[in-house]
Amino acid sequence: MRRLQLLGGAALALTLAAGAALAQQAPVSDPPILTMVAPGETAPSAPLKLFGAVPAPPPKGDEVRADLDIVLLKSRIWNPNSGKELGKGKYEGAYDTVELRAYQDRLHPAKPDQLYVAPALVSRPGQTVRVKIRNLLPPEDKCPGHPRDINEPHCFNTTNLHSHGLWVSPAGISDNVLRQLPPNRDFTYEYEYNIPGDHPAGTFWYHPHVHGSTAIQVSSGLAGALVIKGERLPRIDDEGAAPVRKLVPGDVDVLLAKSPDHIFVLQQIQYVCRDGEGKVKARMVEGTARKNWYCDAGDTGVLDSYDFIGGSNWSNSGRFTTVNGATVEALEQKAVAGVPERWRFIHGGVSDTVKVSIRKRIGTGPLEALRKAGALSQDALIAKECAPSSEAVSQFEIAADGLTRQKVLERKATFLQPGYRSDLLVDFKEPGAYCVIDELIKVDQSGVEGSAERRQLLFLVEVAPGASTTLAPADAVKQLLVSAAKGLEIEDAALKQSIVEGLDKDLSLEAFSPHRSLLADTIDKEQPLVFSLRAPSTTPGNGPGPGLGRTDATVRRFDPNDFSRTLVLGDTDRWTLSVKEGDPKVGHPFHIHVNPFEVEKVVSRAGVDLTKDPNSEYFGLTGVFKDTLFVEHDVVVTTRSHYARYIGDFVLHCHILNHEDKGMMAMVRIADRGPDGKPMALGHGLTDVAGPEGAARPHTGH
Repeated sequence: MRRLQLLGGAALALTLAAGAALAQQAPVSDPPILTMVAPGETAPSAPLKLFGAVPAPPPKGDEVRADLDIVLLKSRIWNPNSGKELGKGKYEGAYDTVELRAYQDRLHPAKPDQLYVAPALVSRPGQTVRVKIRNLLPPEDKCPGHPRDINEPHCFNTTNLHSHGLWVSPAGISDNVLRQLPPNRDFTYEYEYNIPGDHPAGTFWYHPHVHGSTAIQVSSGLAGALVIKGERLPRIDDEGAAPVRKLVPGDVDVLLAKSPDHIFVLQQIQYVCRDGEGKVKARMVEGTARKNWYCDAGDTGVLDSYDFIGGSNWSNSGRFTTVNGATVEALEQKAVAGVPERWRFIHGGVSDTVKVSIRKRIGTGPLEALRKAGALSQDALIAKECAPSSEAVSQFEIAADGLTRQKVLERKATFLQPGYRSDLLVDFKEPGAYCVIDELIKVDQSGVEGSAERRQLLFLVEVAPGASTTLAPADAVKQLLVSAAKGLEIEDAALKQSIVEGLDKDLSLEAFSPHRSLLADTIDKEQPLVFSLRAPSTTPGNGPGPGLGRTDATVRRFDPNDFSRTLVLGDTDRWTLSVKEGDPKVGHPFHIHVNPFEVEKVVSRAGVDLTKDPNSEYFGLTGVFKDTLFVEHDVVVTTRSHYARYIGDFVLHCHILNHEDKGMMAMVRIADRGPDGKPMALGHGLTDVAGPEGAARPHTGH
């Protein structure tokens, strides 16, 4: 068994020499770094330094190239339901052999029969990244293409590449999710991401995005971290008319350059093993309606059908969300007391809501019992081994969906819905063992469809003695940030003083937050959006399914030729998001490409402002920019978005990806502003003739 270990120990003033030495000796379990090479340079013969206690810098050069293969890879995943039966309904657990669709660094591919997580792509603002892709998956008949109903999942090996959250063009060979890359061993596809010089530093991710196959590909391994690292200092742009002094934000990375920095990619890999008749191997769990999925020795788990994605399948499977390809059976994190660490969480899965909390371990039993406990044993195990949730370690969120907040938010737990990212500062006051837990949630209120109705021990943290300090975690975080700010080489003395004072007063990150607030801006247009699982079929004879609309009465399934949602470059719109009244009690993570949005308010249908409720997943979100936001079934979410720089066609959709593949998606077009303020035609054959919802439509006259 491969034991993955991380150690966070940085050269901070607080750190004891022993802690730093321990940090240097420990291997890491962060994702490997994708090899990128500047033109004219020789590719390294060895893999790049892993992201970890001392994060790898972005590659040098204004232009770099990465070679990415998409392959079938034999991997291993721990399954508590497999292995020898120990007693009635109890099994010793085993590693299942699983065939994944995997992203491979062509220069340094992952080894088969190991735990697997995709390589992390690390870049910087102002860099052009060229990704050369070979799709080496098995070809499929009649693909690319789609059946009579485009919202029927299809062509599971036809792929493309979406840089989730990047602020880049949606057109051409950039972040164009309308491309289709079928398997072809004799052809190399190319993506070109021109990351602008003013792009925010932060945590993003990449995954496929072909309508009809997105969920099955992400659920079988295709998801990787994408990190933009920056070293820009805040500055004042006073070149305009006096006495205007405009703050140009810097990168929060400069405050954390010496801090341990780790990536955690969360996934639900939804493979099955089949018997001789092709049926899924599953055992009824006594006293429940569950059928836990298992594999026998010699089986190979596969994901070849949508029959096992969505609904209650993930909860019923009895399997665990993986962290960087591992579960608690094989993942053990290490840290040093008194040394705040940056933890970058990425929810790269489909079918589970994860609520992260950190608690001191109070149990003294052998770790083996913790590592091999099955899904139904988790609640009792956590209650016995981990301190109560009321004593959870504080988490300090500095960024949501890769975008630095205006102010650090302290909380005891972090909700991660599919597509979310959260950058947390975590400080352990005392040495010892800690449990990182996926907490129990109210699935019918705050969880995505299929979320596990149980707690899960994600991984353990072994915290070594370190700094000789009695600071509370909040004070340790403040000391770290204030000390780093005092050391910044900012020429403008008044600016530097205001940064230090803001951090010292209330942990203000205003000088590092990349977006100006839109909450006081004039609204150009209203953009209502309604989610429904009961949209009318687009094909006669088929039943209703997932869809979107402007009102309850206009919800419809995905139509790739419908550009009624045409936006105007330079506009600032208000978006109102809700679930259709009378729909099943299911929430939906809203995601829109290209431009992020700012949360204005989240109000329950009873009129309660949930951003003020510490127990709500919406706590503290007013004024926060995101690109993905869960819409509970009984709330109304109001956001604002400004359309800057990029024009083109892209999509918005539910990030429960099987909902997207089955029709909960809509085309979006951003067009240049015409002299009359309306969207201009994008080329010959298009006019600004208004469609049913006021947008540009193709001209059909002769």
